[in-house]
Amino acid sequence: MAHFKSMKRDFSTFLPRDDWRSCLEPYLDLPLRTVVGPLFSLLLAPEPLLKWRAVSAFGVTVARLSEQDMESARVVMRRLMWNLNEESGAIGWGAPESMGESMARCPRLAKEFNRILVSYAQEPTSGDGNYLDHEPLRRGVYWGMARLAEKHPDLVQRGCVTFLELLRDEDAEKRALGLWGLGSVGSGPVVASAVRLLVNDLHVVVMYRNDQLREYCVSDLAREALTKIEA
Repeated sequence: MAHFKSMKRDFSTFLPRDDWRSCLEPYLDLPLRTVVGPLFSLLLAPEPLLKWRAVSAFGVTVARLSEQDMESARVVMRRLMWNLNEESGAIGWGAPESMGESMARCPRLAKEFNRILVSYAQEPTSGDGNYLDHEPLRRGVYWGMARLAEKHPDLVQRGCVTFLELLRDEDAEKRALGLWGLGSVGSGPVVASAVRLLVNDLHVVVMYRNDQLREYCVSDLAREALTKIEA
């Protein structure tokens, strides 16, 4: 328990800093299952940057774990999935983001779990499915999908319809996430036309990308996505 607390304290100190990656590296020489636990708890951190850097560090750690023991990495992914299950009694904050980040950093996990992540955002045409009714959790799924699409767009093609739907949402953050995703998986004139409708959207959102939490103008994200789609 003391080891858990000391690691959590250390992570809370250095993860918000720009040198967090080099500070994390020595911990990756420890038994990685002991590192996952403190990071898991920091997914609930009230400080936004600490929470998001915990997501990044979680992905780095799980990817490294997969190189050493793939089955242990699968167990971690299943734990995240369990936290998103109503029967678990947990809320699942940070779980879909951590799934997306881990898959973005580990192609083997991405191939195995990509469909599950996308299924959280899409209502099933038949059967029960995995659709998350809780909208704040789905927002995390959208982020995880966009992050995964950034690295493995071929595995998130079925999520294109979800990203398109987000462009019509009243919430500017969801529109931003839809644009980020479409910049990786979108193609064709229909998608380009939908994205073009937002090039004058001047709403500003705070979004975590490239390990940084910063403000983005929706119009800038639309132009960025459009450039990639038309290319």
